[in-house]
Amino acid sequence: MTADTRRSLHPRAALLLACCLAGCARLPPLAVLPVRSIAVLPAKNRTGDPLLIAGASFLEKYVLPTERYTVPEALAANARALLARQGFQVIAPVVVDAATNGRAPENIEDAGALAARQQIEAAVLYIDIRCWEPNVGTEPTFVIAAVTATLIDPATGHVLWTGNHPARPVQTPGIVNLGDAYAVAARTLMTELLAPLAPQ
Repeated sequence: MTADTRRSLHPRAALLLACCLAGCARLPPLAVLPVRSIAVLPAKNRTGDPLLIAGASFLEKYVLPTERYTVPEALAANARALLARQGFQVIAPVVVDAATNGRAPENIEDAGALAARQQIEAAVLYIDIRCWEPNVGTEPTFVIAAVTATLIDPATGHVLWTGNHPARPVQTPGIVNLGDAYAVAARTLMTELLAPLAPQ
């Protein structure tokens, strides 16, 4: 764009053009994968904290019994929903739970071996949580999260795709309690990680 063209643009038009160009620059490259079916394995939590979203408070435990729900479960659930929306055939969680006995693999190799051993006829998504820390205990405005998602072909053990969210804040504005902040952060993070994926 020449200097003369820039001067001729209306200020609002110039601002709109700048925003569009900035937005385009941030779009992740599309990753078209050679798979149609994906099984989302239980996420591995390495933080040492159960990362409870629900079922932690006195009220939830003793007055209004609430089933425990955790960040690893939320990440896996969001991954299934997002992948289905993006056109993948997602293996039902009950099938995956039966194959894994609800156990999260220890690493990528373990995930591939488990899927091959249980004859899961789909690529498997392994989610690894290395860090998950809110900035404060109440009314958190962000959660510092480090999460990696890896797609593995169980037939060969080869890694088909990896998405990494290094330790950095995931914003949770306007949230009052920790459980809701964790739920929002889980949804936001998985949307960011899995956005570029598309089936062949």
